Amino acid sequence: MNTPEDPISPYQPPASDLSQPVEATSALPPHERSAAPKVFGVLAIIFASIQLLFSTCGLLFSATAGAAQNMGSLAADGEKSAELNAMARPMAKICQGLGFQSLILFVMSALLLAIGIGQLRYRGWARRWSVYWAATALGCVGALAAISLLIISPGYAELFASAASLGKGAPDVGSMGSFNAWFGGTFAVMCVVVYTPFPALMLLFFTREHVRASMSQ
Repeated sequence: MNTPEDPISPYQPPASDLSQPVEATSALPPHERSAAPKVFGVLAIIFASIQLLFSTCGLLFSATAGAAQNMGSLAADGEKSAELNAMARPMAKICQGLGFQSLILFVMSALLLAIGIGQLRYRGWARRWSVYWAATALGCVGALAAISLLIISPGYAELFASAASLGKGAPDVGSMGSFNAWFGGTFAVMCVVVYTPFPALMLLFFTREHVRASMSQ
């Protein structure tokens, strides 16, 4: 048996290295998250909140379509009732078109508000639904433009034509065709210009691998 005074045997492995604690493996650097989900989340919440307010007002306004259809029945005189009916029909058509648009915007805005909250928190489900919502929103933009061209714009043309025939000082009937085309086209273009950029950018960013990898919670 060796004593502390005995020389260390060359065949004995050094005990000092084994007695020291093994250093812990350095942790991998944390994944660098993309800032795009947070930016889109803030914009989505703001944009959705504004659209929810306006679309709710639009739904309430479109509820007057039923009242407009019954305006003619309030008058006892037959001639007066016919005049009111001539004005009420196009007004009801306009309100109906605005109601369709407001309903689409209300549903899409409510979904966008929930998705925006998920984007702020880097949730995995928000990553998937951002792509779904953006693709659907681009289709809804086409629906909004079609409603403007096929329902709202003809309704205004019919309203102005009815007013002209009743001598209300509206533009003459001959100018209604060009005005209808100009009004409907302008309103449809405005829908495309206002509502297309945000879902297009969202679809572009949330299909990138770096952004998708950031939202893994």
